[in-house]
Parts: sequence; structure tokens; C-alpha cells
Amino acid sequence: MPFEDAKTYRFNPFDLTKIWPHSDYPLHEVGKLTLNRNPTDFHTEIEQAAFEPNNMVPGIGPSPDKMLLGRMFAYADAHRARMGVNYKQIPVNRPQCPVHSYSKDGALRVDNVTDPVYAPNSKGGPQADPQRYPESATWSADGEFVRSAYTLRKDDDDWGQAGTLVREVLDDDARDRLVSNVVGHLKQDVTEPVLKRAIEYWRNIDQSIGDRIAKGVQE
Repeated sequence: MPFEDAKTYRFNPFDLTKIWPHSDYPLHEVGKLTLNRNPTDFHTEIEQAAFEPNNMVPGIGPSPDKMLLGRMFAYADAHRARMGVNYKQIPVNRPQCPVHSYSKDGALRVDNVTDPVYAPNSKGGPQADPQRYPESATWSADGEFVRSAYTLRKDDDDWGQAGTLVREVLDDDARDRLVSNVVGHLKQDVTEPVLKRAIEYWRNIDQSIGDRIAKGVQE
């Protein structure tokens, strides 16, 4: 989705409860991930692996997706708590290219560094290179940053896409399985207020499916 389209798209494109219709924005193949072997040591290759969405190559920045923005710091916090502040020096997490940072010391530090590691400095040490990793390549802002309620767009609702899934994506067999699964769960001692609300929600998604679920629960 082009940046300009996102400003006026019919629903918030960064709403986690929505998907971008493929008819508007077809999927594009961007690469292939090949798994060519099994781990030889579960602890060193799996238990100590630390994936985090804030590891981005220059030129790629985060979207306004609120869940992504939260995960960008939460994942790193979890890794530091689990494996220590130098978890990125563990072989399974170590980059294949040289790393230049101001990081030094801390528990389980294994890389030797030469002072100074800070910037600015007068000792011939490292200094920032904004041209190599400009802020504009990683973070884009448009308009004012404000703390306010979100302004709904014309297709921002809780039922539209779910209804499309039921009516246009699922076939008859899949709809039958859906009704059977929902009825099975709602029959398991669900209290009346919750049951009434669940049926109301399903009728909001699709009247026919909601009626079938209500009938199945009453049988």
C-alpha cells in the first residue's frame, strides 16, 4: 500500500482486526525462506535465539502499527531479562557483519572494545554517521502527534470483514463446521448474559449464521 493511500483508505490499514483485501492490494512475493537442516544443539540454536522486530536493515522503518511499535521495545526487554544485556553477542544472535555501537560492559560481555566507545569524544573514537543511517529512512511522521481518540473511517467497524469471510470466503462445508464449532463451545455452561451477547455478535456478522447458531444452542 503506498504511503499516500494509507491516509485516506476506507478503514485504518493498521487496525489489527482488519486485513488488506487482496483485490485492492495483491500479495507480492518478496523472497523465499529455506529450512535446510535441523538444529544440532537445541539450547544454543533454539533456546538462546532472540528474534525482535526492531532489527531492521538501513532503509526499512516501522509502520504506525501500534502492536509493532509496542513489540519493538518489549521483545528486546524480554531478551535482556532472559539472557542478559549482551544477548546479541551469543553466536546464534550475532550478526554476520561488523557491528559498530556505543555498547560496552554488562553481564556476559565477550567482545573486547577499546575506549572511548562514546560519542562525541576528543580521543579519536567513534562518531555518528547520519548519512549512513538517516532518520528519514527509519521513521516517517506526517501531521501532528496528538493524544486523542481515533477518528473512524467509513469502513471502520467490527463486523464488515468478518461478514465477508463468512459469506464470500468460506464455502458451505466450512460454514457448517463454523456453526458446529461455535455451538459446541456455547453449549458448555456459558452464562445467559454472555450467551445472549455472543449470538448478537454473530448476527451482527451475518444474520443467517447467527440464526443457525442460536437454533443450534437451543436444541
